[in-house]
Amino acid sequence: MLCLSEHTRHGSILAFWGWLMHLKEALAGVLRGARAHQGISYEEMAGATHRTYVGMLEQARANPTVEKLEEIAEHLGLDLLTVVALTVATQTGLTPSVVLEAAALRAKDFEAEGGWKLVAEQFTDGKLIKRIQGKPRQPRNAEAIRELKALGLDKKAIAEKLGIASSTVRKYWNAQG
Repeated sequence: MLCLSEHTRHGSILAFWGWLMHLKEALAGVLRGARAHQGISYEEMAGATHRTYVGMLEQARANPTVEKLEEIAEHLGLDLLTVVALTVATQTGLTPSVVLEAAALRAKDFEAEGGWKLVAEQFTDGKLIKRIQGKPRQPRNAEAIRELKALGLDKKAIAEKLGIASSTVRKYWNAQG
């Protein structure tokens, strides 16, 4: 049996499973099961969405938005995270508790590695900061390139060391920052 640490060591609880149903199918099964568990009919789902849309979701013929999935989850007496965990568990064959434990460990790693700080920096006063259109800048790339350049590495060596395109190295090579 594969232990939880092996799931997270490979970067994803999904990496282990050779078979994976589509998320749409897994979600369809979760929605059917949750609706049956609560004893809710299509008509009673009208508070969250149109009954024909529920039917399409339960037949794996539609992809809901995150907002719509949250509305449906609440109407089923669940929350968005629980529906996502149940869907991933259904898709992978793992239990929902193992999926959530693995997700919690990955979230802790993400926080410890500074990822959460970068997410938080995308907001001011609870609102997403607008950015110019186009490809977002990678401040970590720029910083790493400057550091390696200062150590005397050439552009090709930096690209290989960082695993990035040489065009990215050229872009940041003479940039001030």
